[in-house]
Amino acid sequence: MKNIEKSAIILTVSIILCLTATAQDNFSEGKYTVDGRIFETTFSDIYANRMTVDSKLPQYKEGYPWPEGPNLPLMVLRSDMKVDTVIDRKIIYEVLEDKLENLKANGEELTVRYAFGPDGDVVDISSFSLARNTLITPQELALIDKRLRKEVRASFKGPDYRNWKVIPFVRELHF
Repeated sequence: MKNIEKSAIILTVSIILCLTATAQDNFSEGKYTVDGRIFETTFSDIYANRMTVDSKLPQYKEGYPWPEGPNLPLMVLRSDMKVDTVIDRKIIYEVLEDKLENLKANGEELTVRYAFGPDGDVVDISSFSLARNTLITPQELALIDKRLRKEVRASFKGPDYRNWKVIPFVRELHF
């Protein structure tokens, strides 16, 4: 009888550990920390199957700085902006290489909201948008975030970008 009780306890603990480990691989609404970075997930009220993962750096939680001066300069035209989308696609595909076929089969897409500085470096990534039931894990998204911040660059032509401290760019990637 004692062996049965021990086996039952071991089985129960094993099941709880498995369920806990699985839950860490899924997004849930609220704040969580991965590799020292804080991310906040919210589920959309408008689009039932979408969620947003806020990844803003703490200094930008209240928003990005506006250009200074009496007159607001024109926004940078899309034609005056070149973002290395080959690099961001490569990064995302490398991180998710084992899941690409399943992501494509599910018709998933990933939206990245960049903030570039006038020098072309990534100043911040404000958020990601993905399917609520995505196959992408928080750990994978954190790795994507980390690499995009380091490796993606933009270039600008024309005079309008020089007055902007932060230049927004939205990238949608369909698998």
